[in-house]
Amino acid sequence: MQLDRRVSKERSEKAAAEIARRIGSHRVVTDPDILEGLAGDESIVAPVMPDAAVRAHSAEEIRAVLEVASEMEVPVTPRAGGTGKAGGAIPVLGGLVLDTSKMNRILEIDPDNLTAVVEPGVITSHLQDAVDKEGLFYPPDPNSLETCCLGGNVAHNAGGPRAFKYGVTRNFVMGLETVLMGGEVLPVGRRTIKCAAGYDLTGVMVGSEGTLGVFSKIRLSLIHRPSFLVTALVLFNDEPSAGKAVAEITAAGLRPRVLEFMDRELTITIRSSGVDMVPEGTGALLLAELDGDEESVVESDLDRLGDICDANGATNVLTAKHGGDRDRLWTARRTLSDAIKARAKHKISEDIAVPRSKIPELLVTLKRLSEAHGILIASYGHAGDGNFHVNVLWDDDALDPNPTVEAVLRAAVNLGGTITGEHGVGLAKKPYLHFEKTPAQIDWMRKIKQLFDPKGLLNPGKIF
Repeated sequence: MQLDRRVSKERSEKAAAEIARRIGSHRVVTDPDILEGLAGDESIVAPVMPDAAVRAHSAEEIRAVLEVASEMEVPVTPRAGGTGKAGGAIPVLGGLVLDTSKMNRILEIDPDNLTAVVEPGVITSHLQDAVDKEGLFYPPDPNSLETCCLGGNVAHNAGGPRAFKYGVTRNFVMGLETVLMGGEVLPVGRRTIKCAAGYDLTGVMVGSEGTLGVFSKIRLSLIHRPSFLVTALVLFNDEPSAGKAVAEITAAGLRPRVLEFMDRELTITIRSSGVDMVPEGTGALLLAELDGDEESVVESDLDRLGDICDANGATNVLTAKHGGDRDRLWTARRTLSDAIKARAKHKISEDIAVPRSKIPELLVTLKRLSEAHGILIASYGHAGDGNFHVNVLWDDDALDPNPTVEAVLRAAVNLGGTITGEHGVGLAKKPYLHFEKTPAQIDWMRKIKQLFDPKGLLNPGKIF
């Protein structure tokens, strides 16, 4: 079953009243001004007002919400930080929003076994700061790490610049306590480094976008914090040269923890944000970071990376070894998504990914599409793993950007890539899922959804 229409407000209100009776009226939100703040996320998808919301503070409260909602057949939209870019937290069919952002405790940091246990509302940077004090490191670093929550990171398998070396969120999730629609609590995962017992239910849950269950507890793996870190900013005259350098860096076996690309349009934005290292006329940038426990090895890798960039026409290689210089570069990089909005009245940001060897071809294709459609396309992203944030920008209110967006997504798939590298499908990408997945694959995804949520009440309308 897939719920396909909004339920009556009367039914939602009855469910909210029963939830208030079970866990307390102070947990239930019906104030329209507060509900308005829970109606949307950071995507361009239009917000939808829920009928009510519940701000859960425990697994037992999540369980009560999902039990009542199942009994009364009211849809539930899980939500943590609300920073998603694909409309995954929008209650498109009304009903209840289940807000877990108040479940924000770090329950355990275990230096001996290199693990942490957290609630879903813990902000990503807060965990990183806490483990850093123990000499440990949690690598996943989505762009919104100062505001996004780990529950949402797991639900969307969040990535970030450091994914090139260390992997995405999935690589660090050892186990989950998940509450299913109807109220069943299902612990999945492992405490050991290795486990070969049965199906990987944790892997099924990670990236499921809140459609299979709601996380109440998350067990994450950690690593020791690297001792040395150096950042390099590499300037090029054009995008294809930078793209070719990326392909050769990875082919040479170098593994920077970060390898970020910014095209000509983004160099203008970077320069306007106050980074004076980028002279006018720069055609593309690479931002690279290398880390490790031996300074000599890190320095040697930096030299090799610089040599490859020089061989591909780099005009300058600037290094930043001190925190202030690094912070200035990263502040400019992390604010790109917002800063680029000043370049045009309207903006759509896509997060495609392609095989690294196809990066030069992708950049040429994007330039061609920009010219053919008469629309500005500005790209930046995690070039080390082929993940690009492609921004479609325009001023004319009458212009339809969808043909350009569709062409960008088709180009990624035609190059052997994906329509979404880290943002997920949600509402924004579901019209394009068939570009990449076969009917049989989508049918099996639906069967999995049916197994976990037979009434189709949990985050309905997403992915399919």
